[in-house]
Amino acid sequence: MADIADQVITVYAKAESGQEQREHYARLVRRYGPSVPQQTRTPRALIIDEIVPIFGRDAGSQAVLSHAKSLQNLGYSVSFVAANDLAPEPSTCALLEKEGLTVWRAPLYSCVEDVLHRQVGSFDVVYLHRIGIATRYLALARHYQPGATVLYSVADLHHQRLAGQAAFEKRPELLALSRSVRLQECTAAWQADGVLTHSPEEAEWLVKAVPQARVACVPWSIPIRSPAKNFEKRFDIAFIGNYSHAPNLDAVRWFVETILPDLRAEYSTLTIWLVGAHLPQHLSWPEGVRIVGHVNDLDKDVLDRVRLTVAPLRFGAGIKGKVLESFAAGVPCVMTPIAAEGLKLPKTLAGLVAKDEKQLKKCILKLYANTEACQNLSKKLQTYVKSVFSEKNTTQTLQDAIRLANKKRKIIENS
Repeated sequence: MADIADQVITVYAKAESGQEQREHYARLVRRYGPSVPQQTRTPRALIIDEIVPIFGRDAGSQAVLSHAKSLQNLGYSVSFVAANDLAPEPSTCALLEKEGLTVWRAPLYSCVEDVLHRQVGSFDVVYLHRIGIATRYLALARHYQPGATVLYSVADLHHQRLAGQAAFEKRPELLALSRSVRLQECTAAWQADGVLTHSPEEAEWLVKAVPQARVACVPWSIPIRSPAKNFEKRFDIAFIGNYSHAPNLDAVRWFVETILPDLRAEYSTLTIWLVGAHLPQHLSWPEGVRIVGHVNDLDKDVLDRVRLTVAPLRFGAGIKGKVLESFAAGVPCVMTPIAAEGLKLPKTLAGLVAKDEKQLKKCILKLYANTEACQNLSKKLQTYVKSVFSEKNTTQTLQDAIRLANKKRKIIENS
């Protein structure tokens, strides 16, 4: 029975990958010669991540789904496999399949290697998301898909975030870990055909650290919401993030302890909403803090109701997705330079970045007191997102990245 099941799965994989069609064509060529017409083959792309991406869950999911859409725009048939979840929720798979995407999962496939092996030589692009996936599967992708362009999507440079956390928390073990992760990230960048990052600063760092790497800065598309309005009827501010992510938890605790008391001294009714999942339940919060938790509709439940958002991150890496979500909704976000990394804001929006604690308080109070300024900034924020994080720009830069990845490496000579 096991042998029969394996044979059935193999036949299915051959059909799905187009291998059966290629073998049939090869037989016809051997019999009738190369004049036999061959059907045009649709290029295929495989995205490997730890979990199946979900629309609206986090910046990583949004980026992967945006890049999947761009690959479709470039003519690829796109499929996913989740290394840590081969049995995802059927409803999640249905949403992706509705978008024309395929999810490889149990019982037909038992692991990522199973997909790469059974569909050997059938993918034109293999997209590895984050360093954990690149470390585990880059060599396997090379082995089973020798003709594929292997892309390593950084998402953000983990070692920089860990190094920042180690400095703030004075934890030497994290500093040691950051050095280990840095080696992994540089090795993956060197081994991959192409490296994708969202942040120009990270792209610049990678080019210097790994001169032979072919690095491209590829954003992800963010839909623009309806124009924000009625700021005079909005009285609260919000912090949005997943609190299992160390930079977010550090930022919100620092903000509540250090910044919020001075804000409430000026506006006694001002309340900060803590939006997002995994906020530790053992923590206690002072007056002026409202625990919102996870919301199903960020726009309707939060961004249509708050006057502004804050992103007081003290360490981190890469472009911050929730900052861009706020921008796309036309809601100003006051942030630290860490939170603004990679955005390259125009002069008209540069005032949203506060260099220190004093400036952060001043900027929030000034903007909070002027609803007309919020309204004026709202339009500029949406214009900025539309120009940089559009689907058209994402598709074009991804296409350029694939072309760059397919070029021959430069030979670096030792001086």
